[in-house]
Amino acid sequence: MTTTLEPQHGLDLDTPPERKPRSLVLGVELGRVLSGIAAFGLLLAVFGFSIHRYAVPHTKLNVAGPAFAFFILVLLALAVVAAFGVRAAARTLADDTGARDQLFGYGAAAAVIAALVTWGLFAGHHLAAAWTGVAWVVLTVVSLVLMSTRAASEWLEGRAPALNVLGWVRANSVGFAGVLVIAFLYIPNVVVAAMSFNHEVGKKTTYQWYSFTTDNWTNVCAPEGMCHSVVTSLWIGLVATIIATLLGTLAAFALMRHDFVGRSSTNTVLFLPMATPDIVMGTSLLAFFIAFRVGGHLGHTTIIIAHVTFCLSYVVVTVKARLAGMDSTLQQAAMDLYANETQTFWRVTFPLVFPGILAASLLSFSLSFDDYIITNLNAGTVSTFPIFVWGAALRGLPMQVNVIGTLMFVLAIALVVTADLFGRARARGKAA
Repeated sequence: MTTTLEPQHGLDLDTPPERKPRSLVLGVELGRVLSGIAAFGLLLAVFGFSIHRYAVPHTKLNVAGPAFAFFILVLLALAVVAAFGVRAAARTLADDTGARDQLFGYGAAAAVIAALVTWGLFAGHHLAAAWTGVAWVVLTVVSLVLMSTRAASEWLEGRAPALNVLGWVRANSVGFAGVLVIAFLYIPNVVVAAMSFNHEVGKKTTYQWYSFTTDNWTNVCAPEGMCHSVVTSLWIGLVATIIATLLGTLAAFALMRHDFVGRSSTNTVLFLPMATPDIVMGTSLLAFFIAFRVGGHLGHTTIIIAHVTFCLSYVVVTVKARLAGMDSTLQQAAMDLYANETQTFWRVTFPLVFPGILAASLLSFSLSFDDYIITNLNAGTVSTFPIFVWGAALRGLPMQVNVIGTLMFVLAIALVVTADLFGRARARGKAA
């Protein structure tokens, strides 16, 4: 009796293992080399450009700070793309068929051409840089051609890398646009953080890098009156935030939970401060204080009243949005389980609304600490931090101002990250 060996799991033992076409291997190897050189070269360009910009004055790299920061972010993004090309090439050479769809194009390493061309422009149109860029284009085209032959396309299941480039870019275009927008929004914060380490030479009215120093951080209160203005802004913002949050939260509950005469008019009146220009709001409040014969006593009290006036609208809108998205059946279920109104509010309603209240209070504090126009019109002789910055800018802005700005930005990021981590830990605890 003879037995025949049947193939298991669809594996044909008589069929030799699939071999990658030689053209594909050569193209992937070339692409991996180009991608590796591109990633390393882009990182060197980032460090080299940054050091050259701040070490050598009056060069073509000494463009405006936000523009240079955006240029550096683009180079870093291209370095990440090139590094991904190296990883995908290694997986393909290791017979990882799952990496076939990741062949979005090792020609992405050709993005380094942007760095080379830019370097050629900044370096004075050097012929060597131009020829290097041309050679890089040629090698990139050769790599793509080798990976796009008929044999390579068949092994790649009909998807040549050149086509995967377009598909990958099209699938991730929205994400790329979002990352660029976020990077552009945060460029001013990066510039402020960098300028906090700038050693100023004399009193200048323009932002210009001179040399690196940590004296600004060790002598934050060196400019006369700056720390006092910061403390004033902090406690005024805190008081205004507490008052606005309390009044705004009560108003939001009243507008969402009760129907009374003048409800729609109240909504409109509360929304007006958000739509009113600051200069109109400031002059109106100043006229109000003068009409009540307190125009000669402008100071902390009038500033707090003014800040509560425009912060109140943002609190009401934010808390109302949270209440509108809250499931009312949870409160009904709590009362069905014999909880009275007070217990239902503190154990069910308030915990659900608290994130909205916290967001409203943080927004109010930011608006209060940042305000200049309304505060300046109703401050009298009181100097808040925005008023100090405006006055100092006319004489020469001290670099310690950037230290305060960086600290406030880092504090805000820390609060957001801490709240997010706490929320995730709490969610994992409930899931467990």
